[in-house]
Amino acid sequence: MKVCLSVWLLLILSNHGFAQSDRVEHWQQDIDYYAEQMVARHIDPFSVLSESDFRAELKRIRSTLSHKTDNQILIDLMRLTRRIGDGHTAFPLWKETFERFPIRFKKIENTVRVIETTTEYAALLGATLISINGVSAAEAFKAMATVAPFTENPYSESISAASYLASAVALNGLGMIPNTQHAQFIFAINGKQQRIVMASDTNPKFTNALSHFNDNLFSPHEQINDDLWFGSTANHKTVYVKFRRYPSASDMSAFAEDLLEFINEHESKNLIIDLRDNYGGDFFVGLILAQPLVLADSIDWKSGVYTLIDGVTFSAAMSNAAQYTQILNSKLVGTPTGARPSGYQDMGQFQLPNSGHTVTYSKRLYHFKEDGKDALYPDHHVAITFKDYMNGYDRQLRWVLKTLDKPSEK
Repeated sequence: MKVCLSVWLLLILSNHGFAQSDRVEHWQQDIDYYAEQMVARHIDPFSVLSESDFRAELKRIRSTLSHKTDNQILIDLMRLTRRIGDGHTAFPLWKETFERFPIRFKKIENTVRVIETTTEYAALLGATLISINGVSAAEAFKAMATVAPFTENPYSESISAASYLASAVALNGLGMIPNTQHAQFIFAINGKQQRIVMASDTNPKFTNALSHFNDNLFSPHEQINDDLWFGSTANHKTVYVKFRRYPSASDMSAFAEDLLEFINEHESKNLIIDLRDNYGGDFFVGLILAQPLVLADSIDWKSGVYTLIDGVTFSAAMSNAAQYTQILNSKLVGTPTGARPSGYQDMGQFQLPNSGHTVTYSKRLYHFKEDGKDALYPDHHVAITFKDYMNGYDRQLRWVLKTLDKPSEK
């Protein structure tokens, strides 16, 4: 009996060894493919990180594969990809099977807050994150900021790092939680701390949200969808364009023609284009919007055009915001964009052959501004407060409307 048991244990250990060997070999193949494709596809992979440092870090990652978990390896690759130094080159955690906690965080006024959650945790809306498994919110945010994808400056870093604090995979890979199934969160709600052991999910159903965009100052007159529409003030003097996502070129062309027709018919004087919360698409589609608008003779092209931007405004949205300042003489209002106006863009992607993880990279170098700044900065900085989120108060859009009502302050 003891002999049979010993043979059984030996077989289990042997099979585990084979499985571990296969796992390491698969990661080695993925890492080799990652390096090969990144160097071959990226327009300039070593503009920030030297090739020697890139190769040295890959060698270090390979040497640790046997005693690291899959999630720890993911973190290593996320961190290395971040070091390449442009926001379109990233190692995002896009797999649908990845667990996350049923909350969304955002850093508002230097505090990590819950801005979206499920029905079960609706009472957490607006709560301040204190800690995750004993790690303070400040330390957790700092650690996540070193690996969070699609970050190019402090503004996109703030957005992405806060968002990834709900990723069970990232938290586990960073060593903040022991597994991806549960974590202990401490929140501050109305001045009192609350400890919650929260279970993760692969597809939580978010039903409750806080947003300053809930201020219904305009309603759609014409729309492609909820993310692209235009409306106007009651007297039609000011036209507002909600441009949160990019449609097809044909849809944008039809939309732009309808917008021009509306402006001409009502002799509208002011135009507001809202590119906040827009993480990008095809900036040529954004130019399709601008092309017919230059024919709108009733618009006050000297001081009646504004574009709204924020830290989410990224990629093509940032590019179009910069272009609108030139093509439409638009003034920028809000907070700095998440992308640099001079840098690498036009995202491509490839999949690692064994793990199936997606890696993105930059294909082009653009210069939309030559000032060397790390973001497209607004002409008029108007910050959003936590109180604005709680009250659904759009301080930035209201600032523009107030300014348009007082021409002497433009």
